[in-house]
Amino acid sequence: MANEKQSKIFRYKLNDDIMSSITHFAKIHQLDDRHTYKDAWTQWLAENQDCVEREVSRLQQLNYKGDVIDKMFKAGRYYFREKVDKKTTEKNDNPRDYIVMDQALIQAMDTHLQGLMNNNDFKPALAYNHFCEQHIDLLRKEIVRLLQQNITGEKLSAKLKKTYKNRYFNLQH
Repeated sequence: MANEKQSKIFRYKLNDDIMSSITHFAKIHQLDDRHTYKDAWTQWLAENQDCVEREVSRLQQLNYKGDVIDKMFKAGRYYFREKVDKKTTEKNDNPRDYIVMDQALIQAMDTHLQGLMNNNDFKPALAYNHFCEQHIDLLRKEIVRLLQQNITGEKLSAKLKKTYKNRYFNLQH
């Protein structure tokens, strides 16, 4: 009496033929939203019914207890599709150069904020306007320097205001 050892299967793999067919389907529909993908999958199952039934039968003979069609769907939807990088070319390929603000301006902002932050009626937007009124010469000097760095118009104004608000945030925490 020969003692047959049957090894237990821990991972049931799909047949190479069905894998290539599912992979092909997944690549065609990789950009579809989930509803469109699901509709196309239902149609694909109907068109490939013979091949799918053979695979279901084969895995059931190997004692696979799960849902074979669900296994195929998940394989195609989550494993065989090429991942598309969602970071498209919306952004410029060259990272923008960060232009550091003048240290004297930053220190003036910090000092100004520290003097006003404890007031009950403190608001960063109003404090920024107050800062601009009090430090005209320092701001002019920084504006000239930023213009030399090719920062103009609204970007220049936004950079100054953002720097002030960032200083407020840093001092607050």
